[in-house]
Amino acid sequence: MSIRTSIGQETAKVKRERFVTPVTCPQCALNGSVTWEEDEGGYLETTIKSISHGFMIGPGTEIYCDDCGVKATFGRTLSRSEMMTRHGS
Repeated sequence: MSIRTSIGQETAKVKRERFVTPVTCPQCALNGSVTWEEDEGGYLETTIKSISHGFMIGPGTEIYCDDCGVKATFGRTLSRSEMMTRHGS
């Protein structure tokens, strides 16, 4: 696929990879996901394109729970009962 510029030249449209990562608040067990996309240059740098409701982007693109303010964990999500079992509450 190509796009036309204002002067009539065609430039190739670069396909950027997208990645979806599950996130969980270790405090309240809120689960969500973050969608990342490669930067325009195709380097190993990524940009956060979307984030689930209940999470926010903090300094240095760290992901935090909106309610608890705790840094989210990446990977496998937890149910509230699993969280309670792990914390012994």
